[in-house]
Amino acid sequence: MKKLIYDRNELKDYKEFYERIYVDLDGAGMNDWETFDCLGYDGNRLYEFFWYCHQDNFHIVFKNFDLEKVKNFKNYEDYQWNIIFNNIGVLVKEFPNNKVEFINDEE
Repeated sequence: MKKLIYDRNELKDYKEFYERIYVDLDGAGMNDWETFDCLGYDGNRLYEFFWYCHQDNFHIVFKNFDLEKVKNFKNYEDYQWNIIFNNIGVLVKEFPNNKVEFINDEE
C-alpha cells in the first residue's frame, strides 16, 4: 500500500495538495490525465482522478488539519479542503482497499 502524507504545516494551500497528489499518484503517466498537472484545482476532477487510481491501494494521511474549522467553512480555503476530504471519504467507502487517516501531532 502506497502511503501519502500531507501535513497542513508543509502545504502552502489546498492548491498545493492538488499539485502534489497528481505527482504522487503519477497523473502524468496516465493517458487521460497527462495534461492536467493540477487537476484544475477542481473537486469533481479530483474525484474522477481518484477513481482512475482506486486500484493502486493508497493510504492518505492528513496531518494537523483542524477538521471542525474546515467543516464550518470559516474561509474559502476551508471550503476547498472540505471538498477534498469529502471526495476522499466517498472514495475510500466505495473502494475499501484505499484508506484515509487524520492525525494531529500538534496537541
